[in-house]
Amino acid sequence: MSKAQSKGTKLKWNFAMGLIHGTFFTGGQAFGNPNTILPVFLNNFTNSKILIGFSSTIMGSLGGLGSVLPQLFVASKLETKVHKRPLLRVAITIRALCWGLLSLITYLFATSHPNLVLFSLFLLLTVFTVMGGVAVIPFMDIWGKAIPSTLRGRFFGYRQLLGGILAIGSGLIAKYVLGNKNIFFPQNFSFLFFLAFVFMGISYLGLGSVKEPVEEVHKTHLNFQGFLKKAFRILKSDRNYKKFLLVEILIGSSALALPFYVLYARDVLKIRLGMVGIFLAAQMLGSALSNFLWAHLSDSVGNKKVLQISALLALTVPLVAIMTLPGLSILFILLFLLVGFFTAGYAVGKTNFLLDIAPQKDRPTYISLNGTLTFPVAIFPLIGGAIVQHLSHNFLFMTTLFMVLAGFLLSLQLTEPRTVPPKVKGEPDA
Repeated sequence: MSKAQSKGTKLKWNFAMGLIHGTFFTGGQAFGNPNTILPVFLNNFTNSKILIGFSSTIMGSLGGLGSVLPQLFVASKLETKVHKRPLLRVAITIRALCWGLLSLITYLFATSHPNLVLFSLFLLLTVFTVMGGVAVIPFMDIWGKAIPSTLRGRFFGYRQLLGGILAIGSGLIAKYVLGNKNIFFPQNFSFLFFLAFVFMGISYLGLGSVKEPVEEVHKTHLNFQGFLKKAFRILKSDRNYKKFLLVEILIGSSALALPFYVLYARDVLKIRLGMVGIFLAAQMLGSALSNFLWAHLSDSVGNKKVLQISALLALTVPLVAIMTLPGLSILFILLFLLVGFFTAGYAVGKTNFLLDIAPQKDRPTYISLNGTLTFPVAIFPLIGGAIVQHLSHNFLFMTTLFMVLAGFLLSLQLTEPRTVPPKVKGEPDA
């Protein structure tokens, strides 16, 4: 087998393993979705909107606070490592086990020791996201090496497309389980968390099977203080990167309201509990359908446009919420469809823009600095909870609207980091 054939075979294998991971991870995470399932689960224990916002702060769909903490430290240790997969395998194993433990604890203690379940939920979500912060550095670096720039849009788009299709099924299962009067609390949520564990376990088998390409790395290991100095030199000198970070934070302010749309629908619009599964399915359907658009735009036009269009879609979400009156709760299916469109585009756009803008050797530094400095996205749900608790839902929705608008306007000043080259004849199809 020639070198080119070997490279093509490895690309196809990695593309396939990445699709398995993305598909089952998205399908599994839907059973513990921080915008639908977790707020309703927590509502069985507390009416505190701040506490519910805190759960989404720990594990939000746009980023969790726990994932921020280890990234710079992990990147400083991995920058000189040729092989980063071993650390990835450890982190993802722990992440899967968190959902299995949460399922068991919920089943055994939700009615007899509710405080234990609350404590376990927050502890396990924290461990899950901290391990996500550990895993994201090798994860992003491996895909930056394994998938060419002009295939990344399709790669991440198809992952979300297939994952969204599977997650639609997850939403329908959630609707059946939560709407079935013969499946009582806490068995209903325990079963959903168990399915999250199973699906994520399958996804991580795929991710752990990736064949990591070898690239040149820095030869000299910097201590943590030296690494921080280098990281902030990059931040000072790369103006486009600084604008991108601010755009990411402002568009990510959508997280202010994300956990509270479903509670608004339940408390104000008086929806039935089974509708939560329909909302989840609508969100996953929006994510799946939109990835045809995001994959094409990312590869053929560039990720600046992906970020801008996803920001415009994000603007429509609080608008729908503001315009929905009691008796018109059916409109919230559209709202969650738009949430799916926006979050999928935001994920594809920010991930690929970051990989495009980061130089090969400094990729771990760019990734970790990005994950650390965009920490406000993680705490937005907590702030949103305080706003709902002390002001109103509508004030929260308006605040979200204006912050996302600011993000869109700033995104117009970004410089597209690449010009997509024409496809080379004979390039392997994934």
